[in-house]
Amino acid sequence: MLITVVIPVYNRAHSVGRAISSVLAQDLPPAYGLAAIVVVDDGSSDDLAGALRPFGERIQCLRHPRNLGAAAARNTGVAAAPEGYVAFLDSDDVWLPGKLSAQIEAMARNGWAASCTAYHLKRGGSPPIVSPRYEDGELDLSDLVWGCFVSPGSTLMFTKTIFERVGPLDTSLGRLEDWDWLLRYAQRNALGFLARPLATIEPSAGGEVATVLQAAERIRAKHAGHLSGEQQRHLLAGLDVACAAAHYGRGEYGAALARLIRSIWRAPVGNAALSAILHNRMAAPSHVASR
Repeated sequence: MLITVVIPVYNRAHSVGRAISSVLAQDLPPAYGLAAIVVVDDGSSDDLAGALRPFGERIQCLRHPRNLGAAAARNTGVAAAPEGYVAFLDSDDVWLPGKLSAQIEAMARNGWAASCTAYHLKRGGSPPIVSPRYEDGELDLSDLVWGCFVSPGSTLMFTKTIFERVGPLDTSLGRLEDWDWLLRYAQRNALGFLARPLATIEPSAGGEVATVLQAAERIRAKHAGHLSGEQQRHLLAGLDVACAAAHYGRGEYGAALARLIRSIWRAPVGNAALSAILHNRMAAPSHVASR
């Protein structure tokens, strides 16, 4: 069984080497092999070629002539992969030792077509925390309507067959495209989850507020009508939290507070989206809460 790793890159020549090295350090179970590390240069203007040169032929580099966004870059990488497993990794994150072997073994044992793992979340100089707050097992649509807390950009592994069945990442979404894909996937499939942190993630800036708001509206239009009443309320509450985070990141505190109030109004009890955000900002290092 072959495994392809897809790393989209846009002006991150300074960090992509660490990501690639963390892939090359992985061990694999018997009968599994690394098909390729596919780096998709999404129209970078820095010296990415120089950053990749030390890795030689171990890297397959594909280039977009202009910046098309993370969704398009990942789609390009998946299209280049042979049949087998595909794993995503962001260019400024790293995998921890044993990530691939643990995930492959769990997927084979449980018959999962896709899975994610917990991760160490680093913010500035603060000690990392473990996120998200789930136990080993399966996540379904009722879990994933709340938000994209499993960080699929650096922890998602799937079979190429299921990706083709679900369809590519939506390139019309400037943000939240991974959440949209998981919602489509979860309509018919359970997402495997390993609670052991197997990646280190350093969140980047959330992008323009208008882009997040537009993506949130499109996700609402695409998915809300296919959900049960409770799932629909939870999706809308989760989208409110995502929009609040975008406003907060740009210093628009009044707009952020308004969105949070709306989210709590939609889901006053058990608001998993709000709980996840608070956990990621306030939890003590190395703390893992039960699902």
